[in-house]
Amino acid sequence: MIWVVKEFTAYQTLDMGIERVRFPIRVEIEFKQEGIHPIRDSLRKKVLYNKPFLLRRYPQLREEELDLLVEERVRKAIEDYFPFSEEEASSFPMANLDLSSLKK
Repeated sequence: MIWVVKEFTAYQTLDMGIERVRFPIRVEIEFKQEGIHPIRDSLRKKVLYNKPFLLRRYPQLREEELDLLVEERVRKAIEDYFPFSEEEASSFPMANLDLSSLKK
């Protein structure tokens, strides 16, 4: 069994009326791997994006909405990263991921 750390960038687009904003979200996932199979219960993630700038630049954007939007985009990026069948993906503990890094 080994620990694997993968880093990637996901992008999110916001439609702000007269302006569309595309911003990067840096994601780092860490998980145990046995052979070629990741151990689902071991997944941890860190998320980094320029939240203060977005909230300052777009005052009409609510922090809670931005957090949820980023969370969903990161969840989709992680699901796309792991090549699980639909049955395996439904049992993957995405709801148990540590989202505390979104508050930074």
